[in-house]
Amino acid sequence: MKIRFAAAFLLILLCLAAPGCGRNDKETAIGIRGFVTQKSGNDTEGTILVEGKVEADTSFDKASVRITKDTLIQKDAMSRSFGLSDIEVGSRVEVIFKGAVAESYPVQGTADTVRILSPE
Repeated sequence: MKIRFAAAFLLILLCLAAPGCGRNDKETAIGIRGFVTQKSGNDTEGTILVEGKVEADTSFDKASVRITKDTLIQKDAMSRSFGLSDIEVGSRVEVIFKGAVAESYPVQGTADTVRILSPE
């Protein structure tokens, strides 16, 4: 019985360590990193236009990003939540999308997380 438990435990650990196993990488992947060039809305909901370059860890160079009351807005790696008013035109941000994006140009999607990055 102990051997079965140990084998099952080891299998679970291996699965969690394997890339993509146990989580959906699309839901945690950075969709775009770039600069906010337009912004509209209030403190809890609105839209930002983000423009950047496609990098090794991003998918898009231009995106219209919808911000909702459920969007987590962070500064760098801080866990405290910020509001849309903390995002300014010219801010450098990275966006993780929630769900699918419309494959128009620019892509359109709802942000799960927007991280405001410190200037380079």
